[in-house]
Amino acid sequence: MAESIELLTYLNGRILPHSQASPLLQRINAASIGGFYDAERTFGGKVFKLRSHLERLYRGLEASSIDPQISIEELERITLGVIEANLSLLPNGHEYIVTQIVNQSQRQSPDDSGTINVVVYCQPLDFTRFARSYIDGVRIVTPNTYGIPPGQEPGDSKDGSQQVFLLMASPNGGVSECEGANFMFVKNGRIKLPDRRNVLPGVSMQTVLELADSLNFPVDEGTYTQRDIYAADEAFVSSTRYCILPVATLNGLPVGEGIPGKATTALLESWSAAVGIDFVNQALSHLPPAE
Repeated sequence: MAESIELLTYLNGRILPHSQASPLLQRINAASIGGFYDAERTFGGKVFKLRSHLERLYRGLEASSIDPQISIEELERITLGVIEANLSLLPNGHEYIVTQIVNQSQRQSPDDSGTINVVVYCQPLDFTRFARSYIDGVRIVTPNTYGIPPGQEPGDSKDGSQQVFLLMASPNGGVSECEGANFMFVKNGRIKLPDRRNVLPGVSMQTVLELADSLNFPVDEGTYTQRDIYAADEAFVSSTRYCILPVATLNGLPVGEGIPGKATTALLESWSAAVGIDFVNQALSHLPPAE
C-alpha cells in the first residue's frame, strides 16, 4: 500500500511531515515564555498580503523585546516555500490557512536568553465553519448585557448553526471589536469604524478601508454605542478566513434590512475582484446540498 502524502511543516530550520512536527510543536509551546503568531489565507493557492501580516507579527515581537533571530525577508521566503511545497496537496477549489509562530522557550540560566523557535505550517481552510454566514449573517452579542445564546460558542460554526461573535466594549464605554474580528457598520452610505486606539489593527480591516476608498465610501472613525448599531443600515465583521461577513442581529434584534447590505455586497465583490476569485461562491460550494 502506498504511503499517504501529508502536509509539510517548517520547524527551526527543518522541513518535516506535520505528523512528526506536531509533537515537537506541542513541547515547544509548553516551554514557551512568550511569542506571537499570525496567519494568512490563500486565494487560488496564492497567499494574500503576506508581508502585511509579517510586519504585524514583527511589531508584536519588537514590542515584547523578543528578537526573532530571523529577518522578515527570510521568514517571508520560508513561508512562500512552505506554501509551494504543499500546493500539490491542495485540491481544486480549496485553500490554505498559513500560520507563522515565533516564540521563546524558557531560560535555563540567568545568562541564557532562551531558544527562539520559528514554525510555519499550512492547514486546509474549512469553509463549512463560516460559509452559511455569507447568506444568513452572523449574530453579535454584547456579553455584559446579553450573553451567549445557550448551547452556542463564539466564533466558527461547527454544526451549521448561525455564528455568534462577542462585541467588546472600549474603555470609554463605546463598542470596539469582536473577539477574533474587527467590526464596522454603515449609516447613510458612510462606514463607521470604532476608534482604532481600542482595537487590534487587523490586516483585513485595513483591506476593507482600502476597498472602501476605491469605492468612494466615506469612513468615519469615532466612539459608537449599541444604540448607533441598532440604527445602522447594515454592519459587518472582517477577519482573515472569511474576509467579510454580514451581521444579522445585535443582541437578538435585527441590524438593518436585508443580508448582506449594499455596502457589504460592494466590498465583497471588490475584494473578490482584487484576488481574482469569487470566494463567497467558493465557500458556498463546500456546503452540503440542502435536503
